[in-house]
Amino acid sequence: MSTEVIKAVQEHADAVNAFKGDVTKQLEEVRGQYSRLWDSMADLAQKGSSGGMFMSLENSPASVADSFIKSDQLKAMLNGAPGTGRVEIASSKTYQKAAVTNTSYGTQAIRDTNLHNNPQRPLSLLDSMVSLKVAGSSFEYVRLNGYTNAAAVQVAEGDAKAEASVASQLVTANISTIAHWTRASLQVLSDAPALNQQLENLLSYGVRAKLENELLNGPGGTGRIHGLVPQATAFTPTVGAKPADAIGEAKTALEAAGWMPSLIVMNPADWFAIASERADSGDGQYVLGSPRDPSGPSLWGVPVVTTPSLATGTTLVLDAGQVALLDRENVTVMASREDGTNFTTNMVTLLAEMRAGLAVFSAGAVLKIVA
Repeated sequence: MSTEVIKAVQEHADAVNAFKGDVTKQLEEVRGQYSRLWDSMADLAQKGSSGGMFMSLENSPASVADSFIKSDQLKAMLNGAPGTGRVEIASSKTYQKAAVTNTSYGTQAIRDTNLHNNPQRPLSLLDSMVSLKVAGSSFEYVRLNGYTNAAAVQVAEGDAKAEASVASQLVTANISTIAHWTRASLQVLSDAPALNQQLENLLSYGVRAKLENELLNGPGGTGRIHGLVPQATAFTPTVGAKPADAIGEAKTALEAAGWMPSLIVMNPADWFAIASERADSGDGQYVLGSPRDPSGPSLWGVPVVTTPSLATGTTLVLDAGQVALLDRENVTVMASREDGTNFTTNMVTLLAEMRAGLAVFSAGAVLKIVA
C-alpha cells in the first residue's frame, strides 16, 4: 500500500473520530439542557398543585436523550453506515392519557324550544258555519212551528178565501262559557319567551275544539249549548240504501222541502268508508276516485266536512244558512299574577276563554241519518 493511501485512510479515521467526539459532546449538552428543563417543569407542577402535571422518570427528557445516545442506529451512523437519520427510541413503559368522553364528562344537552305531541286537526265545521255577533248571555229568535202553506184558489167571486195559520214559538239559545287554564312560573316565561306563545296556542285551540264538540253534541239546558245532533230532524232512507245513496236521498228531501242543502257533516271513518267503496261486480274498481287520485270531500255536489266530534254512523245533511254560530266573545288568553298566591310564589295563571252559542232557526233544515 502506498504512502498516499495510508495517509488518506489515517486522515479519514481522524475525521471520523473528531466527528464522533463533536456529536457526543453536543448530545451531552442537549441531555443537560433537557434535564434542566425537566427539573424546572417538575418544580412548577409541584408548586402549582398536588394534582398537577406528572410525568414518569422513565419517560423524562433525560431518559429520552439516553435512549438516543445508546441507540444502535446512531452507533451505526457514527461508524460510517449509510442511513436516513431515523432513530427509534424504545420506552420501557407506554403511557396514554385517559380519553375524555360523554360518559366521563357531563355535557349540556341542546333543548328544542317547541312543545311537541300536540296534534291540532283543522276545525272545519267552525269555518263552514255562518257567524253571528251577539250581545248578552242569551239569544232569542222566533221559529215557525207547524206552519203549512194554506194558499188556495177562490173558485167563485164572493167565496171565502183560505186562511193561513202562522204558528210560531220563541226559542232561546244559551251563550255558553268554555274555558280552561294552567299555571307557569314567571321565571320560565321570562327565560323561554317562545313558551308563552305556545301555551296561548295550546289553550286557545283547546277551547275552539271543545266548542266544535258542543255545537254538534251539546245537550242544552242551563249554561249549555243545544247542539245540532239533538235538534236535527231524523231522516229514514230507503231500506238497504248504501251510505252515499242515503245521503243523496236526504239531500233530495231537503230540496223538496224548499231548503238548500249546502253542508254534509260526518265522522272521518264514515267518509273513508264511502271514499274507499268498490264496485260489487266487475274488477272491483273504486267507485269514487282511487288511492292515487282520491275523490274530493264532496257528495252529490255538496261539500263534506269531517270531524271526530261526530259519532261514527251518524251523518248530518243541512242547509248551513239555517244555523248560526253565536259569537259573544271570541277566544281570549289572559295572564294574571293576582290569582291565589301567584304574586308571592312568582307564578302566572294563563286562562283561555270564549263565549258562544248555536241558533238553529229551522230544525227541519237539519236532517240526521243514523246507520
